[in-house]
Amino acid sequence: MRTLLLLTALTTLAFATAGCGDSPSTPAAAADGLGDTTQHGAPRVASPMVFANSAKKPCGLLTEPQLKTLGMPGVEGVAGAGDTGPMCDWDDTPGTSGQRVSFTFTKGNGNGGLDRVYELKSTFKLFELQAPIQDYPTLLNAPTDDRLKGVCTLVVGITDDQILTTTIQMRTTPKPAPRAFEPCVVAREAADLALTSIRTAG
Repeated sequence: MRTLLLLTALTTLAFATAGCGDSPSTPAAAADGLGDTTQHGAPRVASPMVFANSAKKPCGLLTEPQLKTLGMPGVEGVAGAGDTGPMCDWDDTPGTSGQRVSFTFTKGNGNGGLDRVYELKSTFKLFELQAPIQDYPTLLNAPTDDRLKGVCTLVVGITDDQILTTTIQMRTTPKPAPRAFEPCVVAREAADLALTSIRTAG
């Protein structure tokens, strides 16, 4: 668990700043008239998500049917909170799927969202743009590139100033997980499920 939590914390803490609200603000595009990208080139979020309820109960991001979809039926989520923000972790690395899934919201609102990630991209070893998920902008982002070690971190902009970070860690030894070397594929699948849950819960 320490490896996963440290990776998630390093990624998220790098651009999280203090804030007290957890509901989306007015879309920046409407507020400042700057167009389709933010100050540092991140795509703006056309349809900001209402995420307050999900941030309060992050373990609700994966339902039992969704866990079955990921090959992790019956795995219990463990909630956590700290400097990075509310999160939940499902650990099945000893089990059949051999994987661990973690979601993290950055603490508070007004932390810069994807714009802050873009601003700090030179500090990350992994910064790779990805196709949107449910029309929400995404990228791979981490202090180190550990994809060949079964680790992937995917960031989704759910509002202009809030992101959802999905981190996958696969068992690679002694017996590799069935999908040990495609953690980013699993990250996209998990993030897609989580976005659906956010739409439902708000």
